[in-house]
Amino acid sequence: MVTELLQNKGLSRVREGDDERKGLREGIEQCRLITRKYGTSFYFATQFFPKDVREAIYAVYAFARIPDEIVDDPNKSDPQLTIAKLEKWRRSWLKAMETGNSDDPVMKAIVFTFSKYGITIEDGEAFLKSMFLDEEKFTYSTYDELDEYMYGSAGVIGLMVTKIIGFHSDSAFPYAIKLGYAFQLTNFLRDIKEDSQDLNRIYMPLNELTKFGFSHEDIRSERFDDKFADFMKFQIARNREVYREALPGIKLLKWRGRLAVRISYVLYKEILAEIERADYNIYKGRVRTNLGQKLWLSAKALVGIYE
Repeated sequence: MVTELLQNKGLSRVREGDDERKGLREGIEQCRLITRKYGTSFYFATQFFPKDVREAIYAVYAFARIPDEIVDDPNKSDPQLTIAKLEKWRRSWLKAMETGNSDDPVMKAIVFTFSKYGITIEDGEAFLKSMFLDEEKFTYSTYDELDEYMYGSAGVIGLMVTKIIGFHSDSAFPYAIKLGYAFQLTNFLRDIKEDSQDLNRIYMPLNELTKFGFSHEDIRSERFDDKFADFMKFQIARNREVYREALPGIKLLKWRGRLAVRISYVLYKEILAEIERADYNIYKGRVRTNLGQKLWLSAKALVGIYE
């Protein structure tokens, strides 16, 4: 009888272990699908990571995308309801981080990844702080103000990814933050129209708009002229400088993750060239790179050509 009970108990533990692994695999797959749906260029670049790194990156992307979708829902009507929904998600994440597990497969994958790679609650809270800020602050007076937002929305994601890939020295982290800023600035420039129309947000610093004779209302009314083109040239030049400042950090990453980061680097930076090819008129439609461009740019990154 005792032997039978021990055997049953052991079988139960095996089943629990199998269920746990199954739930984790399901969560990673859902994170992959989220990444593929919302981050086409990013998803393309992740295919060049080793499998374990790639799957962890999917989990970080899902951690960032789910709250981002809450605050970026174009159909939302009550800011307080949006904040409540975001806070509910935050609390479920904090509870999962505390217990080390979750019944939700995606949250399970997120917590597993954070634990495995030493991604802290402080890292996650820094990101979520910027998500809450999106419901409280809709314009920025200066680039310094925007910088504070970008640390949470993008810089800290660079830190998370660096922890997953691996690094040779802590000096890799400032470069990771810088690269996150570069990607974020590119997104801001590409999405000026969508951010303004759908979300009532203008990330372009007001003092810089004013310098070129523009106002927030000009952005909302989609005013396009030579002055706006000059404004975009100024923004693109600074964005490219941020990319250049971030580039040395790639060499500080463990070799197995460098290629995918190099590919992300050239793919995102190419969006700036697409804006130029559109004569800086981002109001005509969302600029993007096609598959042929992605393959060609990836080949260039493989041999170390970044410009």
